[in-house]
Amino acid sequence: MDVKMNMTSDELIIELILQDLKHNQLILGLDRLNLDAGFCHYLGILDLIQRIMGVSEDKVDEFSATYMGAMNRCLDFPISRSGEELRPLARECYSLLKDKKVKK
Repeated sequence: MDVKMNMTSDELIIELILQDLKHNQLILGLDRLNLDAGFCHYLGILDLIQRIMGVSEDKVDEFSATYMGAMNRCLDFPISRSGEELRPLARECYSLLKDKKVKK
């Protein structure tokens, strides 16, 4: 992971989404092997992103559904050490989240 010292909040959120996508690939892979890892290893990144973006209570459900939609697509991408293949999905997810945050 190549993280700059002076990241913008947009860059930070995209990086957090990317890391959660990588983690979710692992968890879903383990679940497919019947190892049921999903509930044991929740990182809380969605909650953190909601706080950073200042999502209001009335938007949390739609915001969460959008985020989880991206998480559920992570296995459509190759699994790699760096996770860079997931970066376009992380950017797309962030764009959709910004849209959900501001729409009435």
